[in-house]
Formats: sequence, C-alpha cells, structure tokens
Amino acid sequence: MDEWRCPDLPGHGPDPQLDCTPVATAQFIEARRKDSNILLGYSMGARAALLHALRDPEKWDALILISVNPGIACPASRIERKKNDDLLAEEIEQSGVSAFLDFWQNTPMIRSQKAIDPNWATKMQADRLRHIAIGLANSLRQFGQGNFPNLWPRLSQLKMPVLLMTGSSDKKYSAIAAQIIEQTRSPEVFEHFLIDGCGHMPHLESPVACAAKIDDFLRRRLNG
Repeated sequence: MDEWRCPDLPGHGPDPQLDCTPVATAQFIEARRKDSNILLGYSMGARAALLHALRDPEKWDALILISVNPGIACPASRIERKKNDDLLAEEIEQSGVSAFLDFWQNTPMIRSQKAIDPNWATKMQADRLRHIAIGLANSLRQFGQGNFPNLWPRLSQLKMPVLLMTGSSDKKYSAIAAQIIEQTRSPEVFEHFLIDGCGHMPHLESPVACAAKIDDFLRRRLNG
C-alpha cells in the first residue's frame, strides 16, 4: 500500500457526523471508499470495518482487523452494556472531553498506550482533544458495544482474506481473535497474528512488527 486514508469515524473529530448508528457508519465508509480495496480498522474502527465488509463483501479484497470484537452475543449482556454506555455518554456531556480522556486513558486496557513513542503519543493526544463531547457521546450511544449488532453468526460469510491482529498483553481481545479462528475454522480466510509485548493498540505500541506483518499478509494473500 502506498497510502492509507484515515477519516474520522462518525462522532469523532472537531466537526463530527452526529449520526453514528451502524447503518450510518457503514454508509460513511462506503462514501469514502473510492478506489480502495483493502479495509483496515482498529478497535471500534475494526468493528466498523467488519460491519461494512459483511454488508458489501464484494467491494474488498482484504480485511485487516486490529483488536476487534464482533459484538456481544448474549442479549442480557448487550442490554447491560448499553446502560453503561449511556451512563458514560452522559458523563462525557457533563464533564467534557478532557475529563473523559483522563478517565479512559487510565483504564487497564488503554493504559498500555503509554508505551507508544512520545512524539506519536503527543500528536495522538492533540487529535483526541479535537473531539467534541456530543460527538463522542453519540458514538457511545449509537455505536457502542451495547448498540452494535452481534456479528458472530455472520463471520463465516466472509470470503476475502482476513488478518486479525492483537497484542499479547491484551488477553481479552487475543481470546476473542482465537475464538474467531476456532469458530470459523477457515484458515484460507482468517489468520491471527499475536504481537509480542504490547497491548490493545499494537500498531502503535509495536509499529515495526505490525507493519511487517501487514506487508507480509498482503503480499501472500493478494500477490500470490
């Protein structure tokens, strides 16, 4: 790949699209697809990428999902998560983006990002502070795990090559990736690469290893 386009998803950035529903998010990706044929997403973005790939599978030659969760299968757990997402959305609206970031960035899953190169971390923090409260709140309410569809039953519909990437210290999402591999039993489609010594954001915590694996995956799967 010569260039990756990285748009702010609905709810993100200084002038966000405020319709963050799954349908609107899939349409947002489609409107920006242009001639791209490889779709890459991280965490929430990986869920958005997976959603679009299942909606329009013929439009993508390969899918790269970093720290992805295909949804909450248990209806009761999804309802409980939605309640928690709604409460956090209210807190963001009341306390603001900076206070939310102070809380969120010190949660156990996100704390590993402190290992990111300081120059990158500074730029990333500046980008995060560009968000506005109503955008992040809408994203949580409409595209949080509690409102996201359960895509687990549909994973076998994917036929394009799919690379799952997780950090070895991120036990939760590494287990999810292993479960995807076990459930689909399609090595011709899915492969999982574990990045040693990093957590939920392996592409920035260990960028050289991640970039090398992505290059290798695309070379093997798309170029024969």
